Amino acid sequence: MYADHETTLKKRYHAVYTSDIENVALARRAIAHFATECGFSEGAVSDIRLAAGEALSNAVEHGCETRDRNFSVDCDFDGEELAIVVGDSGHGFPEPSHSASIEPDARGRGFGIFLMRRLMDEVSFGRNGTVVRLVRRHS
Repeated sequence: MYADHETTLKKRYHAVYTSDIENVALARRAIAHFATECGFSEGAVSDIRLAAGEALSNAVEHGCETRDRNFSVDCDFDGEELAIVVGDSGHGFPEPSHSASIEPDARGRGFGIFLMRRLMDEVSFGRNGTVVRLVRRHS
C-alpha cells in the first residue's frame, strides 16, 4: 500500500547580469516568469514584477559605482513563499527608515522603497543596502 504524500519541489532561479539599464527589463521579465511558474496569479505577478523592478533599478543605479559592475538575482520558492534577493557590489546606503514605507521624501527619493513595501509581504535590506530581499506569499 502506498501512502498519499503531497510533495512540493523547491524551485530556484539564479542569474548575474552586468549593470546595464537594459538588463533591468531582462531580469524583471525573468523574475515574473519564475513567479508565474510558481503559480502566482496574474495580479500578484504584476506586483512582484513592479517591486522587483524597483530593486533592480536601485541595484543598477547604486551598484555601478564600483569596478565590478554586476548585479545578481536569486529566487527561491518553497511552495508557499517566493523570496527574491537582488544584490549589487555598490557602496550601499543606510537602511531606509520606517517612514520610507509611508511616503517618499521631499525630493521624491524613496518612492521605490515605498512601492516595494506596499506590494510585497516583506522587504529587508542587508550589507548596507547592497542586498534587497523581497518576499511574497501565496494568499
